[in-house]
Amino acid sequence: MNFRVDRWSAAALRSSLLAVTMAGTLLLASCGGGNGNENQSVKFSAERLIVFGDESSLLLPPSTPTAIDARKYSINGFTANTTPANSVPDCLVNPIWVQYVAFKYGLVFAECNPNGSLVTAQMRAANGAKVADVVAALDAFFASGATLGKRDLITLMVGTHDILELYGSVSTASVTEAAAMAEAKRRGELLADQIDRLTNKNNTAGRAIYVPVPDLSETPFGFGAEAGRTERVRLLKAISESFNNALRAEVTNNGRSIGLLNAFQRFRNIVRAVDDGDEPFGFVNATEAACTVALPDCTTLTMQPANGSIAAADEFTWLWADGTRLSAGAHQVLGEDATDLLDTLPF
Repeated sequence: MNFRVDRWSAAALRSSLLAVTMAGTLLLASCGGGNGNENQSVKFSAERLIVFGDESSLLLPPSTPTAIDARKYSINGFTANTTPANSVPDCLVNPIWVQYVAFKYGLVFAECNPNGSLVTAQMRAANGAKVADVVAALDAFFASGATLGKRDLITLMVGTHDILELYGSVSTASVTEAAAMAEAKRRGELLADQIDRLTNKNNTAGRAIYVPVPDLSETPFGFGAEAGRTERVRLLKAISESFNNALRAEVTNNGRSIGLLNAFQRFRNIVRAVDDGDEPFGFVNATEAACTVALPDCTTLTMQPANGSIAAADEFTWLWADGTRLSAGAHQVLGEDATDLLDTLPF
């Protein structure tokens, strides 16, 4: 099954890339502050999107500048109605969450630009990135002479690999649990400092959305094999919470330029609802990995079959693509949460 055509079709998305801009939907809240010259009825419309983070926000380069075969670290899809079927990989099918943000404003990534349109969205995420890598990426961005204005929207989602690294260090006894918790807190605070670099109190710099990462204790990696599960879940939960709590506590929210997209709580709620027998957002399986091959090579053709022991049917009923990374359905939830958030923020 490809990306849900009742919500978005690949053809419709391609057409949207031809637009110079899309109508903004972000009302400036009357209580948001700012100077007296700002028209509170003006809607925010991003003119540029800049994406930092790990592979949860990454589109890989296509084979040619206008090719549509850019892969994602999720469940890749195909152009519909091809002969033979499922023969044309399509970057507009099964989009990742930052593509939803780009679609909202008619912005275009170089990595998924079949029409050769003006590129207005920058992909600065990297596979395996940790907080230190985002710091380095931001250092390089600003060292290049780049500046940010109030029509720039920046997204940051990173921390999964930091948490996995710290968990592994405790598991191998190379650091103590107390030291790992302190380091998780430090890295969360360091990421918060980067968010503060992107915005300013007088509201003339960029607008930023940051994303606390999912609780890794409630992923297929966390559930894992039965042996050692209790301790693995406990430790992953503790480190995940230490990182995310520090991130949220340290961000200096000026009320105008920063938005929190809480993936941590969203996916925790989904996992627990599925465990209780519900099907939130259509998810059926929230504890196992959908893909039978390593990402980013997973497609709708390389998924686990739905059978008596593995309950799921397509890329929208699995929550996880692999041990820690999101399925197409999970990206849809996160992407729609992001666009809903952008409709309510006082940017």
